[in-house]
Amino acid sequence: MASVLWKRVRILGKGGYGVVSLASTSDNQPPTLERLPPLIAVKTCLLHRSQSLQYEEAFLSMFADSPFIIHCFRPNIELQDGVAVYNLLLEYASGGSLADRLHNYNSGKGLSEFEVRKHTTNIVLGLIHIHNRGVIHCDIKPDNILLAGTDETAKIADFGLSMTLEQSRTGNQGLRGTERYLAPESVVDEKYGTEVDIWALGCTVYELMTGTPLWESDEDSQDSNVLYRIGFEEPMFQNAKLSNEAQDFLKRCLVKNPRSRWTAEMLLNHPFLNSSKVADNVQTATKTTKKLKIILRRPQQKTAIKNPSSRWTAADMLLNYPFLNSSKVADKVQPCNKDS
Repeated sequence: MASVLWKRVRILGKGGYGVVSLASTSDNQPPTLERLPPLIAVKTCLLHRSQSLQYEEAFLSMFADSPFIIHCFRPNIELQDGVAVYNLLLEYASGGSLADRLHNYNSGKGLSEFEVRKHTTNIVLGLIHIHNRGVIHCDIKPDNILLAGTDETAKIADFGLSMTLEQSRTGNQGLRGTERYLAPESVVDEKYGTEVDIWALGCTVYELMTGTPLWESDEDSQDSNVLYRIGFEEPMFQNAKLSNEAQDFLKRCLVKNPRSRWTAEMLLNHPFLNSSKVADNVQTATKTTKKLKIILRRPQQKTAIKNPSSRWTAADMLLNYPFLNSSKVADKVQPCNKDS
Protein backbone atom coordinates (compact mmCIF):
# COMPACT_ATOMS: atom_id res chain seq x y z
CA MET A 1 0.00 0.00 0.00
CA ALA A 2 2.81 2.43 0.86
CA SER A 3 4.52 1.95 -2.50
CA VAL A 4 1.22 2.78 -4.21
CA LEU A 5 0.21 5.86 -2.19
CA TRP A 6 3.58 7.46 -1.42
CA LYS A 7 7.28 7.11 -2.15
CA ARG A 8 10.29 8.32 -0.20
CA VAL A 9 12.29 11.09 -1.87
CA ARG A 10 15.09 11.87 0.56
CA ILE A 11 16.00 11.77 4.25
CA LEU A 12 15.19 14.93 6.22
CA GLY A 13 16.70 13.92 9.54
CA LYS A 14 17.51 11.19 12.03
CA GLY A 15 16.82 10.78 15.73
CA GLY A 16 16.66 8.25 18.52
CA TYR A 17 13.24 7.13 17.25
CA GLY A 18 14.41 6.45 13.66
CA VAL A 19 14.41 8.40 10.39
CA VAL A 20 12.27 11.20 8.93
CA SER A 21 11.92 11.23 5.15
CA LEU A 22 10.31 13.51 2.60
CA ALA A 23 7.84 11.56 0.49
CA SER A 24 5.82 12.31 -2.63
CA THR A 25 2.28 10.99 -2.93
CA SER A 26 0.19 9.52 -5.70
CA ASP A 27 -2.79 11.26 -7.29
CA ASN A 28 -4.73 8.01 -7.17
CA GLN A 29 -5.77 7.78 -3.54
CA PRO A 30 -8.65 5.73 -2.12
CA PRO A 31 -11.66 7.90 -1.18
CA THR A 32 -12.04 6.04 2.11
CA LEU A 33 -8.79 7.50 3.50
CA GLU A 34 -7.88 11.10 4.29
CA ARG A 35 -6.33 12.54 1.15
CA LEU A 36 -2.58 13.11 1.34
CA PRO A 37 -1.06 16.34 -0.03
CA PRO A 38 1.62 16.12 -2.79
CA LEU A 39 4.43 16.10 -0.19
CA ILE A 40 4.41 14.56 3.28
CA ALA A 41 6.95 13.74 6.00
CA VAL A 42 7.27 10.10 7.06
CA LYS A 43 8.70 9.07 10.43
CA THR A 44 9.98 5.50 10.29
CA CYS A 45 11.33 3.02 12.83
CA LEU A 46 11.44 -0.73 13.31
CA LEU A 47 8.04 -2.06 14.32
CA HIS A 48 9.31 -3.71 17.51
CA ARG A 49 10.80 -0.34 18.59
CA SER A 50 7.82 1.78 17.61
CA GLN A 51 6.25 2.39 21.03
CA SER A 52 7.35 6.06 21.05
CA LEU A 53 5.90 6.69 17.57
CA GLN A 54 2.69 4.91 18.50
CA TYR A 55 2.36 7.17 21.56
CA GLU A 56 3.00 10.17 19.33
CA GLU A 57 0.29 9.08 16.88
CA ALA A 58 -2.19 8.68 19.74
CA PHE A 59 -1.48 12.21 21.00
CA LEU A 60 -1.51 13.81 17.55
CA SER A 61 -4.91 12.26 16.83
CA MET A 62 -6.24 14.20 19.83
CA PHE A 63 -5.12 17.50 18.28
CA ALA A 64 -6.19 16.99 14.67
CA ASP A 65 -8.43 20.05 14.88
CA SER A 66 -5.65 22.49 15.86
CA PRO A 67 -3.90 24.50 13.09
CA PHE A 68 -0.94 25.08 15.45
CA ILE A 69 0.01 21.43 15.91
CA ILE A 70 1.60 19.38 13.14
CA HIS A 71 -1.02 17.19 11.48
CA CYS A 72 -0.82 13.40 11.48
CA PHE A 73 -2.62 11.70 8.60
CA ARG A 74 -2.32 8.11 9.79
CA PRO A 75 0.13 5.34 10.76
CA ASN A 76 1.26 2.68 8.32
CA ILE A 77 3.12 -0.63 8.60
CA GLU A 78 5.15 -2.00 5.70
CA LEU A 79 7.90 -4.50 4.97
CA GLN A 80 11.35 -3.24 4.03
CA ASP A 81 13.67 -6.01 2.89
CA GLY A 82 11.56 -8.47 4.84
CA VAL A 83 11.62 -6.38 8.04
CA ALA A 84 8.44 -4.82 9.46
CA VAL A 85 8.67 -1.05 9.95
CA TYR A 86 6.24 1.45 11.45
CA ASN A 87 5.56 4.67 9.54
CA LEU A 88 3.86 7.82 10.74
CA LEU A 89 2.55 9.96 7.87
CA LEU A 90 2.81 13.63 8.88
CA GLU A 91 2.29 17.09 7.49
CA TYR A 92 5.44 18.30 5.74
CA ALA A 93 6.83 21.56 7.13
CA SER A 94 8.70 23.05 4.17
CA GLY A 95 10.08 25.90 6.31
CA GLY A 96 12.02 23.53 8.56
CA SER A 97 12.24 24.07 12.31
CA LEU A 98 12.77 27.24 14.31
CA ALA A 99 16.21 25.85 15.14
CA ASP A 100 16.98 25.80 11.40
CA ARG A 101 15.58 29.30 11.02
CA LEU A 102 17.67 30.57 13.91
CA HIS A 103 20.83 28.97 12.53
CA ASN A 104 20.33 30.34 9.02
CA TYR A 105 19.15 33.85 9.91
CA ASN A 106 21.50 36.69 10.88
CA SER A 107 24.41 34.27 11.45
CA GLY A 108 22.61 32.72 14.40
CA LYS A 109 22.44 36.02 16.31
CA GLY A 110 18.70 35.90 16.88
CA LEU A 111 15.47 36.58 14.98
CA SER A 112 13.69 39.91 14.81
CA GLU A 113 11.27 40.64 17.63
CA PHE A 114 8.42 40.88 15.14
CA GLU A 115 9.06 37.34 13.91
CA VAL A 116 9.49 35.94 17.42
CA ARG A 117 6.19 37.52 18.51
CA LYS A 118 4.43 35.95 15.53
CA HIS A 119 5.83 32.45 16.13
CA THR A 120 5.36 32.61 19.90
CA THR A 121 1.70 33.53 19.50
CA ASN A 122 1.14 30.37 17.45
CA ILE A 123 3.08 28.23 19.91
CA VAL A 124 1.00 29.56 22.81
CA LEU A 125 -2.21 28.86 20.88
CA GLY A 126 -0.98 25.31 20.35
CA LEU A 127 -0.11 24.92 24.03
CA ILE A 128 -3.57 26.11 25.07
CA HIS A 129 -5.05 23.34 22.93
CA ILE A 130 -2.64 20.73 24.33
CA HIS A 131 -3.05 21.71 27.97
CA ASN A 132 -6.84 21.97 27.74
CA ARG A 133 -6.83 18.31 26.63
CA GLY A 134 -4.89 17.35 29.76
CA VAL A 135 -1.58 16.69 27.98
CA ILE A 136 1.97 17.84 28.76
CA HIS A 137 4.27 18.09 25.73
CA CYS A 138 7.51 17.77 27.79
CA ASP A 139 9.89 18.74 24.97
CA ILE A 140 9.16 22.28 23.76
CA LYS A 141 12.29 23.68 22.05
CA PRO A 142 13.20 25.35 18.73
CA ASP A 143 13.88 21.96 17.08
CA ASN A 144 10.31 20.83 17.77
CA ILE A 145 8.56 23.90 16.37
CA LEU A 146 8.09 23.48 12.62
CA LEU A 147 7.21 26.13 10.02
CA ALA A 148 4.50 24.83 7.70
CA GLY A 149 2.69 26.25 4.66
CA THR A 150 3.41 29.26 2.50
CA ASP A 151 2.84 31.57 5.47
CA GLU A 152 5.28 29.51 7.61
CA THR A 153 2.88 28.96 10.49
CA ALA A 154 4.70 27.75 13.61
CA LYS A 155 3.38 24.33 14.65
CA ILE A 156 4.27 22.16 17.63
CA ALA A 157 5.68 18.75 16.69
CA ASP A 158 7.30 15.64 18.22
CA PHE A 159 5.07 14.24 20.95
CA GLY A 160 7.26 11.19 21.59
CA LEU A 161 7.94 12.24 25.21
CA SER A 162 4.48 13.62 25.96
CA MET A 163 2.21 12.35 28.71
CA THR A 164 -1.18 13.03 30.20
CA LEU A 165 -1.67 14.81 33.49
CA GLU A 166 -3.01 11.54 34.85
CA GLN A 167 0.21 9.75 33.88
CA SER A 168 2.29 12.48 35.52
CA ARG A 169 0.65 11.73 38.88
CA THR A 170 1.20 7.96 38.81
CA GLY A 171 4.85 7.94 39.84
CA ASN A 172 8.45 8.76 39.03
CA GLN A 173 8.72 9.76 35.38
CA GLY A 174 12.48 10.37 35.28
CA LEU A 175 13.88 13.21 33.19
CA ARG A 176 11.75 13.86 30.12
CA GLY A 177 12.91 16.37 27.55
CA THR A 178 16.09 18.13 26.48
CA GLU A 179 18.44 19.27 29.26
CA ARG A 180 18.60 23.02 28.52
CA TYR A 181 14.81 23.33 28.41
CA LEU A 182 13.93 21.29 31.51
CA ALA A 183 12.01 23.07 34.26
CA PRO A 184 13.50 23.27 37.80
CA GLU A 185 10.79 21.07 39.34
CA SER A 186 11.44 18.29 36.80
CA VAL A 187 15.18 18.43 37.51
CA VAL A 188 14.95 18.55 41.32
CA ASP A 189 11.83 16.50 42.08
CA GLU A 190 11.03 14.91 38.70
CA LYS A 191 7.56 16.45 38.87
CA TYR A 192 5.66 17.38 35.73
CA GLY A 193 2.65 19.57 35.04
CA THR A 194 1.69 21.79 32.16
CA GLU A 195 3.94 24.40 33.81
CA VAL A 196 7.06 22.64 32.45
CA ASP A 197 5.98 23.56 28.91
CA ILE A 198 5.70 27.23 29.92
CA TRP A 199 9.24 27.19 31.34
CA ALA A 200 10.53 25.57 28.13
CA LEU A 201 8.65 28.19 26.11
CA GLY A 202 10.51 30.92 28.01
CA CYS A 203 13.85 29.24 27.25
CA THR A 204 12.83 28.96 23.59
CA VAL A 205 11.78 32.61 23.26
CA TYR A 206 15.01 33.80 24.88
CA GLU A 207 17.08 31.69 22.48
CA LEU A 208 15.12 32.82 19.42
CA MET A 209 15.60 36.49 20.27
CA THR A 210 19.23 36.41 21.40
CA GLY A 211 20.63 33.52 19.38
CA THR A 212 22.06 32.08 22.62
CA PRO A 213 20.61 29.30 24.81
CA LEU A 214 19.43 30.53 28.20
CA TRP A 215 21.62 27.97 29.97
CA GLU A 216 24.70 28.35 27.83
CA SER A 217 27.50 25.87 28.46
CA ASP A 218 30.66 24.56 26.82
CA GLU A 219 30.23 21.56 24.56
CA ASP A 220 32.72 19.63 26.69
CA SER A 221 30.89 20.29 29.96
CA GLN A 222 28.74 17.60 31.48
CA ASP A 223 24.97 17.80 31.34
CA SER A 224 24.90 17.49 35.15
CA ASN A 225 26.35 21.00 35.44
CA VAL A 226 23.52 22.44 33.33
CA LEU A 227 20.96 20.50 35.36
CA TYR A 228 22.43 21.79 38.62
CA ARG A 229 22.21 25.39 37.40
CA ILE A 230 18.60 24.92 36.29
CA GLY A 231 17.67 23.39 39.63
CA PHE A 232 19.41 25.83 41.95
CA GLU A 233 20.26 29.07 40.11
CA GLU A 234 18.01 31.92 39.06
CA PRO A 235 17.75 32.34 35.28
CA MET A 236 19.43 35.49 33.96
CA PHE A 237 17.38 36.65 31.00
CA GLN A 238 18.18 40.37 30.99
CA ASN A 239 19.65 41.14 27.58
CA ALA A 240 20.06 44.30 25.51
CA LYS A 241 18.33 42.59 22.58
CA LEU A 242 15.11 42.19 24.56
CA SER A 243 12.47 44.89 24.74
CA ASN A 244 10.79 45.64 28.07
CA GLU A 245 7.74 43.69 26.95
CA ALA A 246 9.88 40.69 25.97
CA GLN A 247 11.67 40.71 29.33
CA ASP A 248 8.39 40.90 31.21
CA PHE A 249 7.03 38.00 29.12
CA LEU A 250 10.06 35.90 30.07
CA LYS A 251 9.62 36.95 33.70
CA ARG A 252 6.15 35.34 33.63
CA CYS A 253 7.50 32.10 32.08
CA LEU A 254 10.80 31.63 33.93
CA VAL A 255 9.48 31.56 37.49
CA LYS A 256 11.14 28.91 39.66
CA ASN A 257 7.90 28.19 41.51
CA PRO A 258 5.62 26.46 38.94
CA ARG A 259 2.49 27.64 40.76
CA SER A 260 3.49 31.24 40.05
CA ARG A 261 4.07 30.79 36.34
CA TRP A 262 1.52 32.18 33.97
CA THR A 263 -0.62 29.72 32.04
CA ALA A 264 -0.67 29.64 28.25
CA GLU A 265 -4.06 31.38 28.26
CA MET A 266 -2.69 34.21 30.43
CA LEU A 267 0.39 34.58 28.21
CA LEU A 268 -1.79 34.97 25.14
CA ASN A 269 -3.02 38.27 26.60
CA HIS A 270 0.44 39.52 27.56
CA PRO A 271 1.40 42.78 25.76
CA PHE A 272 4.40 41.03 24.16
CA LEU A 273 1.99 38.90 22.13
CA ASN A 274 -1.12 41.03 22.23
CA SER A 275 0.60 43.97 20.54
CA SER A 276 2.28 41.89 17.81
CA LYS A 277 -0.19 43.22 15.24
CA VAL A 278 1.45 46.65 15.50
CA ALA A 279 5.03 45.41 15.66
CA ASP A 280 5.72 47.02 12.27
CA ASN A 281 5.19 50.41 13.91
CA VAL A 282 7.47 49.73 16.87
CA GLN A 283 10.72 50.87 15.29
CA THR A 284 9.31 54.07 13.79
CA ALA A 285 7.68 55.02 17.07
CA THR A 286 10.64 54.17 19.31
CA LYS A 287 12.04 57.71 19.61
CA THR A 288 8.65 59.18 20.33
CA THR A 289 7.92 56.45 22.88
CA LYS A 290 11.12 57.21 24.77
CA LYS A 291 10.19 60.91 24.90
CA LEU A 292 6.74 60.07 26.22
CA LYS A 293 8.16 57.78 28.91
CA ILE A 294 10.47 60.56 30.11
CA ILE A 295 7.52 62.93 30.39
CA LEU A 296 5.41 60.36 32.23
CA ARG A 297 8.15 59.70 34.78
CA ARG A 298 8.21 63.35 35.92
CA PRO A 299 5.99 63.54 39.03
CA GLN A 300 5.36 67.30 38.74
CA GLN A 301 4.65 67.29 35.02
CA LYS A 302 0.90 67.81 34.79
CA THR A 303 0.58 69.55 31.45
CA ALA A 304 0.48 67.98 28.01
CA ILE A 305 3.51 67.81 25.71
CA LYS A 306 4.05 71.38 24.51
CA ASN A 307 5.91 70.62 21.31
CA PRO A 308 3.28 69.58 18.72
CA SER A 309 5.86 67.66 16.70
CA SER A 310 6.51 65.37 19.69
CA ARG A 311 2.88 64.41 20.23
CA TRP A 312 1.52 61.10 19.01
CA THR A 313 -0.97 62.24 16.41
CA ALA A 314 -2.51 58.89 15.49
CA ALA A 315 -5.11 57.62 17.92
CA ASP A 316 -4.48 54.05 16.87
CA MET A 317 -0.82 54.38 17.96
CA LEU A 318 -1.93 55.48 21.42
CA LEU A 319 -4.47 52.67 21.58
CA ASN A 320 -1.69 50.11 21.18
CA TYR A 321 0.65 51.78 23.70
CA PRO A 322 1.34 49.25 26.55
CA PHE A 323 -0.28 51.62 29.14
CA LEU A 324 -3.63 51.08 27.41
CA ASN A 325 -3.08 47.77 25.63
CA SER A 326 -2.30 45.82 28.78
CA SER A 327 -5.21 47.23 30.77
CA LYS A 328 -7.52 44.43 29.81
CA VAL A 329 -5.32 41.88 31.59
CA ALA A 330 -4.73 44.03 34.69
CA ASP A 331 -6.93 41.79 36.79
CA LYS A 332 -4.67 38.86 35.97
CA VAL A 333 -1.41 40.73 36.36
CA GLN A 334 -1.94 41.99 39.90
CA PRO A 335 -2.36 38.63 41.66
CA CYS A 336 0.49 37.12 39.65
CA ASN A 337 2.82 39.98 40.54
CA LYS A 338 2.33 39.20 44.21
CA ASP A 339 3.28 35.56 43.68
CA SER A 340 6.18 36.47 41.43
